[in-house]
Amino acid sequence: LVRRICFVRGLIARSRPANDRLLEMLEECRRRIGIRRTIELRLSGNKLSPAVCGLFKPVILMPAALAEKLSRDELKAVLIHELAHIKRGDAWVNLLQTMLQIVYFYNPLVWIANAMVRRVREQAVDEMVLVTLRPETESYSNTLIDIAETAFGRPNISLRLISVVESKKALERRINHML
Repeated sequence: LVRRICFVRGLIARSRPANDRLLEMLEECRRRIGIRRTIELRLSGNKLSPAVCGLFKPVILMPAALAEKLSRDELKAVLIHELAHIKRGDAWVNLLQTMLQIVYFYNPLVWIANAMVRRVREQAVDEMVLVTLRPETESYSNTLIDIAETAFGRPNISLRLISVVESKKALERRINHML
């Protein structure tokens, strides 16, 4: 847990603020999903999946290469996905899950329950994105695949955060669920 906290702080410290175009898009998505507080968007040089970092002042961390690669509609889908995690309070739920897993590390049912909660959490967020983007939902599963291509180049980085893509099998399940 301490290693993960240091890792995330290092990622944020090495990242840079997003450009005005991305910030305008973030504001549009934030209003669309109904979040009132300000959310920071930072670009990272690392190849990772977009992710939400922080409990009290959430930051969306996105790889700069991905921000350049994706179209405007794909970027909106990614931002809405991350904002949905913030709106739902998933970082807090993840912290609770992590604490329970630390205390009950020996109990296999806790590990199974954590995996199930993660899977359901991502399905719920995907459904929130699909509802929010109702007219333009067709490209969302392709967007997830594009992100996976970037993220799976360095899976150890992408798997430490609440991110868009956690594993290949989980991604396959999510896309099948959406279809």
